[in-house]
Amino acid sequence: MKAGIKIALLVFLIGFTTSLFSQDFWEQLYFPDSVNIKCLATNNQGHIFVGVGSSNESDGIYRSIDNAQTWEFVYNNNDFAVLSMDIDENGYIYVGKNGYNRLIVSKTNGQSWEDISLPPSSVGNVMEILCIGQDTIYVSTWEVEGSFILFSFDGAETWDYRYVTDRPNEYISDIELSSTGEVFVSTSGYFWDQGGVYRSDDAGLSWEYAGLLNHQVLTLAINSNDDIFTGDWWVINNDTSGIYALYDGLNAFDLLLGAYHVTDIAIDLNDNIYAAANDGVVYSFDNGLTFNHIEGDLSANIEFLHIASDGHLYGTRFNRIVKSIDPITGVGASYTNGITSKAYPNPASFYLYIEIPEPRPSTIYELHIYDMFGKIVYENKACLNANPFYIDVSLLTAGYYLVEIRQNDKIYKSSFVKS
Repeated sequence: MKAGIKIALLVFLIGFTTSLFSQDFWEQLYFPDSVNIKCLATNNQGHIFVGVGSSNESDGIYRSIDNAQTWEFVYNNNDFAVLSMDIDENGYIYVGKNGYNRLIVSKTNGQSWEDISLPPSSVGNVMEILCIGQDTIYVSTWEVEGSFILFSFDGAETWDYRYVTDRPNEYISDIELSSTGEVFVSTSGYFWDQGGVYRSDDAGLSWEYAGLLNHQVLTLAINSNDDIFTGDWWVINNDTSGIYALYDGLNAFDLLLGAYHVTDIAIDLNDNIYAAANDGVVYSFDNGLTFNHIEGDLSANIEFLHIASDGHLYGTRFNRIVKSIDPITGVGASYTNGITSKAYPNPASFYLYIEIPEPRPSTIYELHIYDMFGKIVYENKACLNANPFYIDVSLLTAGYYLVEIRQNDKIYKSSFVKS
């Protein structure tokens, strides 16, 4: 418990909340400076696999089994880039690349690799891979005839395939699966009437347009409520480039954040959103209603994001790998499910006032304050018979915090920045 943090009772005015990560969110990991990172994946043991391309040395796959202290070159692809990677529940590592034998797999944690033959209709580079469970694999390849997807339900033994669109040189940039089994893909291209989002409710056999035509969508993510979040590299029409959402049950995408070069979106187990955008990393703890930047030089120019099974967030750009100092999955554990309360002023230096909607007088409240990594920095019980009340936060370090108040079967949430 933080000494000196006190709860008092006082009536005050309602404020507005903002948020800000502290400067020490990331740590930089060692990685060879002569190669260019194209993709990254981690397994359940915490081993890191990195695909590289367009490098000064041979392209291929690097592996670290000691948290990036050392790296081993486990697959040599010569002058051909490794473009995509995913790891299934068996621990099998599927890798897509250009050149010959465009899809390979390692069932030995990278020690040895096997070629996977794709149907003759596919001849292009493997752009994206999605593994589901132990046997299901979706693969997109860049074909001249249009957006092309292949899928296997028996661990890559047999394949079926479809063209999602027939627009030349348009390709599938990302693939995701909803909790109800719908497959969503984002598409990107270079010409008018290209780009957008498509869905399939029969595992990929047929496809229908979902929205964002003329948006060159590079990334797609789905949260636990089956809300769809997308990121634009750019747009061809007069729409605003940025992060969009198709909320479950609605028919149209909403603009959440005007942004350029949105290259990746990652959503953690608490449905918190992280996106590489505007030459940095932004995040949202309220399902896309508001976004803020993760501050610090290490957030600059991040292109690819990955959340590991241990909850750490990775970011890559060129030959640079950064990793969140602490797991992110503890952030806002109850925040996404509670009833919003009001906290002010924000930022707060000394006192934070909290107003609870429709309080029950003279009821025991349990109060917790979490830091941005989900660690409890303060907890207390109090019988509050006035609303709002205030908290002395003067001894907290600067940064972003969540406040959770439990009252019998209800959870109230708010957030604030300590300046």
